[in-house]
Amino acid sequence: MSRLPIIGFALGALMALAACDTSSDGSGGIGGMSQSQTLGTGAGAAAGGLAGYLITGGPVATVIGAAAGAVIGNRLGNYLEGDDQQAAARAAASAAEGPTGQRVTWQKTGTYFQTAGSGWASPTGETYSDSSGRTCRHIHQSATKDGNTLEDTITLCKGDEGWAPG
Repeated sequence: MSRLPIIGFALGALMALAACDTSSDGSGGIGGMSQSQTLGTGAGAAAGGLAGYLITGGPVATVIGAAAGAVIGNRLGNYLEGDDQQAAARAAASAAEGPTGQRVTWQKTGTYFQTAGSGWASPTGETYSDSSGRTCRHIHQSATKDGNTLEDTITLCKGDEGWAPG
């Protein structure tokens, strides 16, 4: 079965969410969420669903991956935007490959080269195999933006396309 229709659907859904502006205050989000939350939720759901599908090929893993990705994407989307999210995701994936406790840092600058966001990711334990046989690892993340810091622990699992929320 071709994976192209699934990828096309995920990208189409993400673009549709990006175009939505149903909030009463014009913030660009849907369902009372900000635009960043909406995009984070959509991107997380699309990536999680795609990862679940690519790893197992089954509908159950696709739905579970989409749900987990939506939650993670919403939390970070609520806090970080655009390039910050990508930098944090790259740091988490890089940390998953490193030794326990090693921090992988990231930093993004805004206009006038001032720090717009920064943070780190660190594996909290050794890798393990989940019930599907995937290699997984818990990653503790910290992100600072506008003087506020948010910390969270996520689980990443390794698939054909690299590390993704598991």
